[in-house]
Amino acid sequence: MNRLKYILRAKNQYNIQSPFVYDLYENVIAPRLDSATLARIGAGRHDRFAQLCFKLADHYDARETDDDKRLASADVRLLCPDGSLIALVRRPHSSTASEQAWECLFKDPDATLSVDIYDVGLVFTSQRLARQHFLFREF
Repeated sequence: MNRLKYILRAKNQYNIQSPFVYDLYENVIAPRLDSATLARIGAGRHDRFAQLCFKLADHYDARETDDDKRLASADVRLLCPDGSLIALVRRPHSSTASEQAWECLFKDPDATLSVDIYDVGLVFTSQRLARQHFLFREF
């Protein structure tokens, strides 16, 4: 039932008004990785979380960090060269507790932009972005 409610509220790439989010969708979220790249990063075809971590780090030239204490409850945090942070959450809708944790994360004062893809949640802390929350249909 939760998935159905999510699908009814979620948007696709044609509803995106933000240039940053459109670039994120077209160049990071939507493209598929080839089998050679999947083998190199050790991810399976259905491991969307690992694929998205790799694509985000590659696109934004980010590196995984534990030093930065912002958005500490995220599963993976990537530090970008400009000092902004990208936090990734695995399966934010798997239970009521994880939904509450996800909601707290994207309502965090440091969070400026959040993207919910049902299986993966993304939170950006860049101050050059407007505070928004996007729901996308699965990629």
